[in-house]
Amino acid sequence: MLLCSFALTAYAGTRLLGGDDPLGVVLWVVGAALLHDLVLLPLYTAADRAAGALPLPRRPALRGSGADGAAPDAAGTPARYPPGINHLRIPALLSGLLLLVWWPLVSGPPARYERSTGLSADGFTERWLLMTAALFALSAGWALLSALRRRARR
Repeated sequence: MLLCSFALTAYAGTRLLGGDDPLGVVLWVVGAALLHDLVLLPLYTAADRAAGALPLPRRPALRGSGADGAAPDAAGTPARYPPGINHLRIPALLSGLLLLVWWPLVSGPPARYERSTGLSADGFTERWLLMTAALFALSAGWALLSALRRRARR
């Protein structure tokens, strides 16, 4: 299955580039895989571990924990990650993915973009920043709504 995905990627890349440079497509795919595995993976793993290493509040002890059947080891133990960390992880992941996909246009479109597509290449950086802000705002709103619902249930 993995070989099929590489073959499909190579085919799409050669079609996208007009079939001019199949070796360039192979080098690009291998370079992207190496960049991810050797640079990006250690970076976002280190960021996630740093978030997990933050000092955390202890969970409140459960009522009646211990003898009456509740798990005594869960009560009063520190949480693994700060509460709500996924409200940062998910928009950061989506923003990073959008940046990765649109990097050539966000960093400054190549001269051939407008010739090839007939479209203006202006505004990609601003749109990516707006999308990133919208993702974090949506996540913050979701976190606020979740906190309010938890508070109302108490």
